[in-house]
Amino acid sequence: TGPSVISYDLDGRKALDLKVPAYKGLGAGDVLVGIKVNPKGRVVDAAILSAPSNDQTIQEFAIDAAKRSRFEASTSAPSQQPGTILYRFIAK
Repeated sequence: TGPSVISYDLDGRKALDLKVPAYKGLGAGDVLVGIKVNPKGRVVDAAILSAPSNDQTIQEFAIDAAKRSRFEASTSAPSQQPGTILYRFIAK
């Protein structure tokens, strides 16, 4: 198994809890997940924007981790604020 490095972009809001994927594979690469976050800070949708095509497993772990991540609440945010989370999976 290898470690994961996480970064995100969600305009004007901080991450409260970025989940680390429970990755158990041997592959490596960057998985960019597009997210939509509600005003309460919950991820309400997540989809792969780019990923290594040869490893479906890391894509599944990235989607699961993104959906469990939490951000700051914002009363001025749209109902589904778009953003991204980048997961960098590093092979051991």
